[in-house]
Amino acid sequence: MFDFATPIDRHGTWCTQWDYVADRFGAADLLPFTISDMDFATAPCILDAVSQRLAHGVFGYSRWRNEAFLGAIAHWYASRFNSDIDPQSVVYGPSVIYMVAETIRQWSKEGDGVVVHTPAYDAFYNTITANRRRIAPVPLILKDNRWRCDMDRLEAALAEPKNTLLLLCSPHNPTGKVWRREELETMAALCQKHGVRVISDEIHMDMTWGEHRHIPWSEVAQGPWALFTSGSKSFNIPAFTGAYGFIPEENERDSYLQALKGRDGLSSPSVPALVAHIAAYRDGAPARCPARLPAGEYALCRRHAQQRLPRALLAAAGGHLPAWIDLRPLNVDDRALQQALIAEQKVAIMPGYTYGPEGNGFLRLNVGCPREKLERGVEGLIAALRSLS
Repeated sequence: MFDFATPIDRHGTWCTQWDYVADRFGAADLLPFTISDMDFATAPCILDAVSQRLAHGVFGYSRWRNEAFLGAIAHWYASRFNSDIDPQSVVYGPSVIYMVAETIRQWSKEGDGVVVHTPAYDAFYNTITANRRRIAPVPLILKDNRWRCDMDRLEAALAEPKNTLLLLCSPHNPTGKVWRREELETMAALCQKHGVRVISDEIHMDMTWGEHRHIPWSEVAQGPWALFTSGSKSFNIPAFTGAYGFIPEENERDSYLQALKGRDGLSSPSVPALVAHIAAYRDGAPARCPARLPAGEYALCRRHAQQRLPRALLAAAGGHLPAWIDLRPLNVDDRALQQALIAEQKVAIMPGYTYGPEGNGFLRLNVGCPREKLERGVEGLIAALRSLS
C-alpha cells in the first residue's frame, strides 16, 4: 500500500518541480505546487519489478512490441474501463506530446486549424504553433458549478474547412473535467459529420473519482482517430519516459511507426518504462493506484476555499491532479497575486494565464503531495489574497 503521509525530500534528484522551480518563478526557495507529478514514491509493485530488472545487469536494445507489454495494456483497459482494445492497434512513443505532434504533422497541413477546448494544456499551444498549425479555440463554459462545452460553438469550429483536427484532452487539463459519454458521443458525431479527425490525449485517464468515470475515445469513435496515453501520471513514473496509444487504421498506424523509427530513430523503448507499465497494469490494481489520491486532497482544497474564501470557486471536477481555482469573483490582479505568493509566502502555484487567455483569474494548484504540504500551500494562498484585499 502507499504511504501518502511521509514527506520525501526530492531535492538533489534533478526534479523539475523542486530543483528547477526558479526557472519559471525566479526564486529557488519556494514550496512548489507546479508540474503535475506527485511527491510520493511509486507503487511497490513497480519498485519491485524495476529492481529485479536492474539486478539482471544487462540493458541492451529492446522492443516494445511484445506479448507482456501489449497484454498488460489490454488487461488494464478491460479491468479499469471495461473496454476491449485490439493489441495490434497499439503504438509506442517517447511521450504523449511527441505522439500528438507526430500525428498532427501526418494528419494535417501547415496552416490548418486544430480545434482545442480552452483553457488548454500549455504544451498543446506550443506543439500546434511549432508545427505551423493554427489554434482554433472553443472555450469551455463554467455553468452550475460544472465545466461544459458549447456544442453549437464546437460545431461551428469543426465546420470550418481549414480546421481538420480536434485535439481532445480527456480528462481535461487544466479544468479537471471528466467528459460524459453523451458529450463524447456528440463530439464524435460532429467530427464524423464534418470530416474532422480526432487525437485524444488521455494521460489523466486514471485520475477519476466519485461519480466520474473515464470513457476512452475508442468507445465512442465514429471516424478516424488516435488515442495516446501513459501510466506516467497515474503511477508517478514520468522520469522513465515512454507512452503508448492506439491508431486503429493500419496504413495510418504504419505511417506513424515509420516516422518513429525511420525518421526519428526512436523505436527502441526505455526498458524501465516497459517494466513499470507491465507491473502497474498487471499488479497495480486501481484500489492501490496513487491516482486515487486526488479525491481527498481536492476535497481539502474545496473545503478551505468555501470556509476561508467564500467568493472563490473550486468547481466540481473528478479527473486531475491539480485543482483549478477560480479567483475571478475576488477581482485580484493575476501578476500581483503571483508576486505576493512568491515574494511574501514563498509558494509557487501555476498562474491560470499559462493555459491561455481563458485562464486569466485562475490558479492551477497541484494537490499530489502530503497533506501537511498542501495545507501550507493553501494557507499561503489565503494569506497572499488577504494581503491584496
